[in-house]
Amino acid sequence: MRIGYLIDTNAGAYEQPLPTPENAAATLDAMIEEGILAEKAGFHSIQVPERHGRTESYFGSPLNLLMILAHETERVALGSYCLVNTLHHPMHVAEQCAIIDNISKGRLYMTWGRGFHQGYWDQFGVPGKKMLGRFLDSVRLIEKALESKGERFDWNSEFHQVRNGLLSPNSYQQPRFPFWGGGQFPAAIERCGAYAESYTCDDFPILPEVWERQAGAYRRKAEEHGKEPFIVLMRKAWVSDSFEQAVEEYGSHYVAEMRFYAEQGILAHHPDFDSPEKITLESARKHIVVGSPAQCRERLEQYYEEFGVQYFTVQFRVVTGPSFEATREQIQRFGEEVVQPLHAKYPAPDHPAIPEACRW
Repeated sequence: MRIGYLIDTNAGAYEQPLPTPENAAATLDAMIEEGILAEKAGFHSIQVPERHGRTESYFGSPLNLLMILAHETERVALGSYCLVNTLHHPMHVAEQCAIIDNISKGRLYMTWGRGFHQGYWDQFGVPGKKMLGRFLDSVRLIEKALESKGERFDWNSEFHQVRNGLLSPNSYQQPRFPFWGGGQFPAAIERCGAYAESYTCDDFPILPEVWERQAGAYRRKAEEHGKEPFIVLMRKAWVSDSFEQAVEEYGSHYVAEMRFYAEQGILAHHPDFDSPEKITLESARKHIVVGSPAQCRERLEQYYEEFGVQYFTVQFRVVTGPSFEATREQIQRFGEEVVQPLHAKYPAPDHPAIPEACRW
């Protein structure tokens, strides 16, 4: 079992005024500081999402922040959660990832995603049709570039063209860095077993019977392709002296965030959370990692033992808060009282999903 930290690259409030230069500079610095502190606190990885075209979003592509953290950290694994492949030309992604992997000396992995946000595609003028084909073609082309070993190549598909292409430098890890797969719906989850070394599950409430079907389909597909399954689970988290105190400190931020997703229809499959008014911190208690250090450790161990989760991504700060100051304190405490004890208790995963330099 290992635990990573996700830096939320949103801050402020939904549809806030355009950030001033002073606000933008200070916020970007605070996000970088979170990553540096997470390494010092004992987290195994730092993960970065992709956000565009909204005033509460600061870093855009995850590759921007990952590039900085590759230079500013020494030990943690670095990855996206996730990069929306359909927004980018795959050769640009391959080039930037190779540079990040070299600067970090082989600590990169990347979670690929098709995406779901129409506003992102509109911002970059990406056609709204055949997104699955565009996504899969992107993953194949990135893999081709990374495994070309200095040889020039052509690529001519319905979605992407490369003429006499060359990736230089190549990635530090050979033949390539690990690919993680993202997806919320059954077909996307199952596909992870074919093109990636892992399946990553978002931080939404889980029905055990649905989990068994979806994770089971992924595991079978991975085994069909000769791969050992590896499951990553993202969870909102907050450690305090008690569950009640955690509710006081974190509850309003969590509820606002989940109600936003409920309004988008993303939780429609879950009868206990299919409308915003059903979402409270108490009703979601068993789906999040909140409470005393012992309660947080117990919840993570439950997912490890009962759901077969091998890796966790935890997120503290969301759009509305808590503050950067409170989040820094949380990174330190959660690292010392939850992450470090669990890392000491459980062996490090020796798996192709984890960069070899980070199998500690």
